[in-house]
Amino acid sequence: MSFLSVVLSLAVAASTDTVRLGPGIHPGPLVLTHRTVVLGVPGAVLRGDGNGTVLVVQARGSIVRGLIIENSGRSPDRYDAGVRIAADSVTLEDLTIRNTLFGVYVDQARDVVLRRLDITGFPAAREGDRGDGISFYYSRAILAEGNRIARVRDGIYFSYTDSVLVRDNHVSQVRFGLHYMFSHMNRFEHNVFTDNAAGAVIMNSRNVTITDNVFAWNAGVRSYGLVLQTATEPTVRGNTFVGNGIGVFFDNVIRGTFSGNLVAANWLGLQLFANSENTTVTGNAVVGNTFDASGGGGAGSYPLCREGRGNYWSAARDGYDLDGDGVLDAPHDASSPLAALALNRESLRPLLDSPAARALGWAEQTFPVFATAGVVDSCPLAHAPQLVTLSELPPAPAARLGGTGPQRATSVILLVGAAIVLIRGRRHPVRST
Repeated sequence: MSFLSVVLSLAVAASTDTVRLGPGIHPGPLVLTHRTVVLGVPGAVLRGDGNGTVLVVQARGSIVRGLIIENSGRSPDRYDAGVRIAADSVTLEDLTIRNTLFGVYVDQARDVVLRRLDITGFPAAREGDRGDGISFYYSRAILAEGNRIARVRDGIYFSYTDSVLVRDNHVSQVRFGLHYMFSHMNRFEHNVFTDNAAGAVIMNSRNVTITDNVFAWNAGVRSYGLVLQTATEPTVRGNTFVGNGIGVFFDNVIRGTFSGNLVAANWLGLQLFANSENTTVTGNAVVGNTFDASGGGGAGSYPLCREGRGNYWSAARDGYDLDGDGVLDAPHDASSPLAALALNRESLRPLLDSPAARALGWAEQTFPVFATAGVVDSCPLAHAPQLVTLSELPPAPAARLGGTGPQRATSVILLVGAAIVLIRGRRHPVRST
């Protein structure tokens, strides 16, 4: 420990109420053992020596604000971090945390506020050598708000952590934007997840509420907007899934609710495993995807029609609503057998997106040949529901478009534009006179 760190620790232990750090480099690590407010002026940097954690907060009620924190150790066994919180009622605000293994590690703490943190990991590290931007372990009652996280392993990782609100964050260039493991009664809303392997992954968790988020351009052979795996009673409402490899992945989802979402311009909109139970999918707009859905044909797995209202499918745009009740007169087979084929044989994907394959798909719907168990919307909507706007949709990263060529970028923009037109417009034809 440096001389300055020892002095600061002793000052804090001697009931110092406030520590002010002026501009320049302040050697770490710094350990807060008594309730303290640490304030940095512009240009104040707390720099670790490359070993351990840069700032350790062990005092209840401490506040740290306005610092650049950098240069932690690289030991995953010790959870080396920019900041380690091991006390209740701690607030971190307006911090830049960079070149650290973990950004913030919250260890068995309650009533923590993490607000306006800018976290970036080691830029040259491989994914397996990175820690998480924010990691929660056995913690409760936390607010993570207005943070920006990039180039770490997982943006925010939950382990046995309940009652957390994650709001207005932007997470990009990570493996999973949010990753829940055995964590319950959590909410995340108004976040943007882009350019990741998966926007969010909910595993072995119950009662997670997911509202008004944007999952965009998480694109690749095995990339996802949202993964629900062994999730009990999740609520997914009012979200936007655009330009992902797979928009939403459902596997062993029990009594879930998926409603009022826009699923547009993804390679596969919904991947549905039949092992789910009573997971309702209604009131969504599924438009402009290469394939809208695959699988999901188990009895009672995915009710797509509740109280006479289903979903809006751009693939069913040639249907009729002769009685004008807002529901098409014929059911819609949402799952595509070609999607199931493409999922199992990735080398065929370019061929299955060809005009000939689309003609085959139309023929299959008219004269079914493949024996596949897919979902059927028995009351598809004739008009697009009024969903959230796409005002928060970030631009597509060039690398996720398969190159930097303007033609590829333009084609994706046109596809999304077509999806927006479908959402704002009306279905044709409708009532006959």
